[in-house]
Amino acid sequence: MERTELHILILEDVKTDAELVEDELREAGTVFTARCVQDKASYLKALDDFSPDIILSDYSLPSFDGLSALKHAGKICPDVPFIFVSGALGEETAIELLKQGATDYVLKSRLSRLGPAVSRALQEVKERKERKIALEELKKREQALELKSQSLEEANTALKVLLRHREEDKAALEEQVLANVRKLVLPYLENLKHLHLNEKQTTQLKIAEENLKKIVSPFLRNLTSNYLELTPREIQVANLVKEGKTTKEMTEILNLSATAVDFHRKNLRSKFGIKNKKTNLLAFLSSLS
Repeated sequence: MERTELHILILEDVKTDAELVEDELREAGTVFTARCVQDKASYLKALDDFSPDIILSDYSLPSFDGLSALKHAGKICPDVPFIFVSGALGEETAIELLKQGATDYVLKSRLSRLGPAVSRALQEVKERKERKIALEELKKREQALELKSQSLEEANTALKVLLRHREEDKAALEEQVLANVRKLVLPYLENLKHLHLNEKQTTQLKIAEENLKKIVSPFLRNLTSNYLELTPREIQVANLVKEGKTTKEMTEILNLSATAVDFHRKNLRSKFGIKNKKTNLLAFLSSLS
């Protein structure tokens, strides 16, 4: 639960000086609860059970000294601001104290500086805490992103392996199908040619044989696997172009008009990504064999 009042620990052996410090802080509008201690034992006890938000310490005390108090605070509560409030403090001493970890120093003859010094010190603590929280949050996000990246990389590796196996299985299946067609189908078609077939049967046999050869050809496999968006009619036109058929010959074979054939040829060039008019469609299709 967040405290509504500041806990200010005052290390001061002169009671009136401690009262002046408290009066000055109240005058500055600071809302606080103070504990005043005079020796090492009570100081260390207060660090433990009072949990100060800021420490105000005299530099010279009869049985203790401000520098030792600063070092103890640095070990027990390093994030708590430590301000020296002293009657006399030389410039060299002040610089050394700041190097040792003191937040600031205020002379007792200029207590009007105490309120702003306390506010500034507490603001710096707040900003440090906010930066620390922001850095921790950033670190958590970086770790989460790293884990996510690692997970995606592992998933990507697994996917590549699966795809490679799929391609290998597909290639093996294709080879098996092709081998079966060559061994189990084409020989019987060849035998059928030696039978006494009428003209219609011979024509049908020739068509069946040609279509089977087209199915097992590398060209048709590459065409249908690499360009899945091709329509059946476009596949027919592409196959005839590859065989060197003219538009007129294709109109007779496919029973289409010359306009329709040219339309399908134009669609093929578009789907193949052939933008240069000088590129020959026949040469492109031949490269797929």
